[in-house]
Amino acid sequence: MLIFIFILGLCVGSFLNVVIERLPRGESIIKKRSYCPSCKKNLKWYDMIPVFSFVFLKGKCRFCQSPISFQYPTVELVTGVLFVGVIWGIREIGEIGDIWTIGYSLFIVSSLIAIFFIDLKYGIIPDKIIYPAFIVSFLYILLNTLYKFSISQTLAIEKHQRLLLVR
Repeated sequence: MLIFIFILGLCVGSFLNVVIERLPRGESIIKKRSYCPSCKKNLKWYDMIPVFSFVFLKGKCRFCQSPISFQYPTVELVTGVLFVGVIWGIREIGEIGDIWTIGYSLFIVSSLIAIFFIDLKYGIIPDKIIYPAFIVSFLYILLNTLYKFSISQTLAIEKHQRLLLVR
């Protein structure tokens, strides 16, 4: 399972590279195809396999031979490793079955990775990442609190009913 999570992290890291490069420049992160920043040629699908394409192409563009930034495999590997760490941590605290906690944690880690690398490269922290992360965090905490309160209330009522039946 952890290998799958690592591969998922590599793929999300690849998308985060798009976010890191395009968001600060006001470009669309979903409409345009990936391209070489030097020659502007669209990349083929096999040129975008996380980490492996970088190694296979020896860190250079297939078309113009310009060097590819080490940021790309770094973001992909960091995301893969942190995804594994998040799942490992959630498993250790016994919440592995809680899909909401897993999704929330991976979303926040992804947001923090994008924020870190955008800040490192451009010296800014985009509101387009901060506001969604804040809203998701607020909703997660609110719904998680209400759900756990509801569960604790239900357990308390069941315990009280059992006590009444015993008497």
